[in-house]
Amino acid sequence: MFYCDKCGLCCRKVYKSEMYQHLDRGDGICYYLDEKNNLCTIYDDRPWICNVDIMYEKMFFDSGSKEEYYLQNYYACNCLKMEERKMSDIRSALVEKFKDIFGYDCGDDYAPRVSNARSIICQGKYKKEEMIEIFDTSIGSNGKSGLVLTVDSVCVKDAGNFTSKFIAKYSDIDYTYMDEDRFLGMDMTALVLVMKYGSNYKISIDKFDKDDMMSFIDYAISLYAEEDKLEW
Repeated sequence: MFYCDKCGLCCRKVYKSEMYQHLDRGDGICYYLDEKNNLCTIYDDRPWICNVDIMYEKMFFDSGSKEEYYLQNYYACNCLKMEERKMSDIRSALVEKFKDIFGYDCGDDYAPRVSNARSIICQGKYKKEEMIEIFDTSIGSNGKSGLVLTVDSVCVKDAGNFTSKFIAKYSDIDYTYMDEDRFLGMDMTALVLVMKYGSNYKISIDKFDKDDMMSFIDYAISLYAEEDKLEW
């Protein structure tokens, strides 16, 4: 019998697999998860894809023994737990570095701004707890445009940028540099993110000091570049 320790991680990360994405309520968490106790609210009638034994009988019975299939599932569970621990440590490091660079504590508790920033700037790809800080450039400060720093990327949606909307993962950024330019006496300086796959993204938002932002992003890049060497 497969033993589940009810950590709830697989139910909180259904967006990671196409097989389970239809269960995503919009923030990566399954519609049917009771977040207070990490239990399924439809356990007796849960989809068969959520039942290890039925999955084996229907799809994997000819790929090895049930015990081997159990071991594969335990391995997947442990990978999720290690990833959660790693991301928690990275988030803590980024939060500490943010305060060191920008001089204030990060985070935003204004629900409408957070909700809009998640759905528009972050394109629905991040949960609130994965967001480090919102630099809001929208009219009324409602989070519909600007820049969001997350645990693994920088997200931008702003009409004033050369590239109006993008998500750049720290692990995909090769290096950064400052593109200093002026036009008709106006400062057109932009922070350039040079991606490993050949594209460049420019950040021209004046909501923050671009040198500070470059320092933060460079630090985030270094964390992901060295993540295999870190001890979690």
